[in-house]
Amino acid sequence: MSATLAPAAAGGAAQEPLPTPEQLLARFGLRSFRPGQRDAVQAALQGRDSLVVMPTGGGKSLCYQLPALAARGLVVVVSPLIALMADQLRRLDDAGIGAAMLASGMPDGHNARALAQIEDGGAQLVLVAPERFASRAFRQALATRRVALFVVDEAHCVAEWGHDFRPDYLRLHDAIAALGRPPVMAATATATPRVAQEIAQRLQLRDPVSVRSGFDRPNVVFDVLAVEGKGALARKRAALVHVLSQPGATPAIVYCGTRKDTGHVAEVLAAERLATVTYHAGMSAADRSASQDAFMSGRADVVVATNAFGMGVDKADVRTVAHWAIPTSLEAYYQEAGRGGRDGLPARALLLAGRMDLGRLIRFNTERHTTVQDVRAYVAQLRRHATQDTVTIAPSWSDAATGPPALRERERILLSIAERAGAVVLAPGAGGALQVTLTGRGDPRQARLAIKAAQDRGWESYRAIERFIANGRQCRRRQILDHFGDSAPSAASERCCDVCDPDAALAAGAARASTSARPRTARPRAGGAHGSSAAHAPGHAAHAPGHAAHASGLGAHPAQATLPPVEEAQFEALRAWRRERAEDKPAYTVAANTVLEAILRARPRSSEELLAIHGVGPAFCEKHGESLLRTLAEL
Repeated sequence: MSATLAPAAAGGAAQEPLPTPEQLLARFGLRSFRPGQRDAVQAALQGRDSLVVMPTGGGKSLCYQLPALAARGLVVVVSPLIALMADQLRRLDDAGIGAAMLASGMPDGHNARALAQIEDGGAQLVLVAPERFASRAFRQALATRRVALFVVDEAHCVAEWGHDFRPDYLRLHDAIAALGRPPVMAATATATPRVAQEIAQRLQLRDPVSVRSGFDRPNVVFDVLAVEGKGALARKRAALVHVLSQPGATPAIVYCGTRKDTGHVAEVLAAERLATVTYHAGMSAADRSASQDAFMSGRADVVVATNAFGMGVDKADVRTVAHWAIPTSLEAYYQEAGRGGRDGLPARALLLAGRMDLGRLIRFNTERHTTVQDVRAYVAQLRRHATQDTVTIAPSWSDAATGPPALRERERILLSIAERAGAVVLAPGAGGALQVTLTGRGDPRQARLAIKAAQDRGWESYRAIERFIANGRQCRRRQILDHFGDSAPSAASERCCDVCDPDAALAAGAARASTSARPRTARPRAGGAHGSSAAHAPGHAAHAPGHAAHASGLGAHPAQATLPPVEEAQFEALRAWRRERAEDKPAYTVAANTVLEAILRARPRSSEELLAIHGVGPAFCEKHGESLLRTLAEL
């Protein structure tokens, strides 16, 4: 099997001269390339490896579709989502390119017909999920063809520094080697320089052509609205309704941080007579499909969703992408915001940034903390389900009742650390599953290094999105481009952002909502304990017994209210904790006495509740939050 796109066939017979990228473009019915596309196509035609980094909507799919027209062999495209592949298959069929798709969950006979297309030469391009390489029938079909180009789409999934790391991408370099090492194109929309470097290492790219078309989306306006203190929730609602009620603001996507919030926000928008649907992983497949179809067809103006929605959904005319909650990273934010305006027309990205959201992100990172013992325990759990040192893990969307837990966020982290430590070897399995081989060994030192790297990545991502939100002095667009290592001058085709060109009407409408919102009194907690109450909701004044006034921490200082005394023994316990955390530095560098007292009155049980206390900020939570919460639980 030949490994390059050479001008002559393996058998020595002369072939037609290679077409130029422009000739292939004309056959596709297009007149001009977007930035970077021609270089990527040329690299593929010359048999060069390439790393193609283009923003969402930048046209990276054309970079590997055009080489399929060169008729020099089969183009294999690995893609992470069935929805993404199905949409591309439809577009390829419309363009007259012979294409096939293989994935789990397809109708009876579909995959068999696709294999036949590969074997008889009817398919110029095949779209596959990464686990498909575990299928002997698929490997045998590929063996009958010359693979001219191996494409890893959404290549950031291979990088642990990426925001959407997927272990089933880890062994793609083995699949590439088994095919005779054809040229490889790694394509992604969200790679920082560090992620790009890891992609190249993981896929073992050889002297790759680097194609970076620039990350700027000139037609997208970036607005960040800080919503803090009393009335924050009302301001969020008002800002979102204000934006989505403007002429031409829909279709729109509203991203929420929790499934519960999708329902709440959808109710708010439906009350404004906006046709709204919800989408999250907790819904049935049929309900998710119905919501997606309604939005894609235009029967719904707005989809309110978690981050489960979007990747692989190609709707070019989305006019607004709003974030009800702060995303986990700047990469995730830009990928989601970039789903607006893919048709090149004006679009808007609105980020509603609340301090309580930072607490959620801090808690998320804290809960991701793991130890070597945790990894050992997870490997032992896998071994209990193993047969001859091999176990199959169901995909994250599976509801399998037997076998080890499906691969959700924590399991992904543990498995990645175990793989780095040499305790397991990973390979794609059938039906979207992951095959895990237990080696019976492992290097604890490597595990500790992997654990530290994972923790550092999480906090670095947190700090990047926090800086982006807090920096209201520098152009938002410039901040994003700098993060991705793009030094090219930015050029907005409409309004740029809230820093360069503020939307006075948006800010004024949100402010009016705050002053007109009626404060609610928190319901007393059962027995004065720590049960959930309105005291912890942004914008609700908290006057429950034993609770500091303005639990949001952004209203009146607790000293302005009459506060009950704290228990002396507990206060001394916190002072002792503070001395230990100060590490020979002055105690006030950790927290003042008034803050310790406020903590004892509020008795927070999570990072979100801790962050709501006056005098406690994100830096304190990051450095001391986990230790403090453990100490409080023991008092």
